[in-house]
Amino acid sequence: MHQRVVEELERLRKRFPDIKTGEQLNWFLIPSFPLPDGRFEQTETPVVVVIPPGYPNTGPDNFFVRQDLRLKGGGAPAAFNPNSNSSSGPVPIEGTWGWFSWHPQAWRPSANAEQGDNLETYLRGVSMCLRGEEAP
Repeated sequence: MHQRVVEELERLRKRFPDIKTGEQLNWFLIPSFPLPDGRFEQTETPVVVVIPPGYPNTGPDNFFVRQDLRLKGGGAPAAFNPNSNSSSGPVPIEGTWGWFSWHPQAWRPSANAEQGDNLETYLRGVSMCLRGEEAP
């Protein structure tokens, strides 16, 4: 798993050069993930994704963002929980976090990461969730 995760994180680093990872490569943090224009009070948020032990056969589940993330007008987005302990476990780093109960509708990894689901496709789903385009 680790070599594949290393390779996938390196691909993500091209888009997010400030990405940080856990020592065991079991999570990653994107400090400034862009939010959709006009939907939230903020323009970006940190995003933490936990990489499960069975990855890539088991895909990531839920993701963490800043706890004060609010829609324009002050409301909380759908499927958002303002605490740091998700249904799949706690956020692995210090801070004030909330999490989205979000799960890919289908997870189809391949032996070749570029041909199946991977961390990059998961982040595309995170973007869809933050845009409100896909149900959790």
